[in-house]
This record gives sequence, structure tokens and C-alpha cells, in this order.
Amino acid sequence: GSAAMAGLPDPRKEAQAYISEKRVDILFQELGTRLVFERPEDPNAFLLSVLEGLKKNRSDKVPSTFFTTEDVMTLFDMFDPTGRGEISTAQYDNALLSLGVENPTVTLPGHASTKVDRATFARCVKEELAALSLT
Repeated sequence: GSAAMAGLPDPRKEAQAYISEKRVDILFQELGTRLVFERPEDPNAFLLSVLEGLKKNRSDKVPSTFFTTEDVMTLFDMFDPTGRGEISTAQYDNALLSLGVENPTVTLPGHASTKVDRATFARCVKEELAALSLT
């Protein structure tokens, strides 16, 4: 209403610009995903340690992703409980969603049009996580 007519800045637009510029939404998404993935006994201490790790990585110029290769392989195994060594592309998409990747940017290789093997899964998921990285 009246604030816009008076030429004053819109606080909602300013807040959204700040969130986008500082990538606060991505930070909260990563923290929330990590909490659900790890389920620590003390969430506050856990979040503090994660944030301290991010700060250290930033000062050391090390790109940070929350998930280790081991985490990614564990996720693959969860979608491949019979140990076939491959999952469907639908399962791959679900795995990405469980990591907080809602808009994948990495294109699966042509041979992965129906099935995704372990190595392709690891490489593509790590690329997606790196694209979401905060540093």
C-alpha cells in the first residue's frame, strides 16, 4: 500500500534480495537436509560444528559439501537394497530430492537413460552437491 506509493523500499523485496545474495535459503536447506540425514542427539551442537566447519573451509578456500563419498554410496545402497549395482532414473531423482537437490543441473550420460550405475550415481550426485555448495 502506502509505502510503495511513497517511494519507500519494500521490506519483503529487500529481505528476499538479501536471502538470495547471501544464499541464506541454500544454507538453511543444506543444514536441514544434513540434520535429517545425520539425526544427531544434540541438534544445536551438531549445527554449530557444521557451521564452524563451513567457516574453516571458507577461510581455507576449500569448497564444502556436507556429504562425503561414503554418504553418497550409502544413499545408493539404500535405493539398491538387492545389490544389483544399478538403480532406475526415478530412484536417482528421488535420491537427489532426499539430498535437497530439487532442480538437478547435471545431465545423466546417454547410457543412463533408464538405469544409473554406482559410479555414474557417485559422480553425478557429487556434481549436483558441488553446484549447491555454499563456498
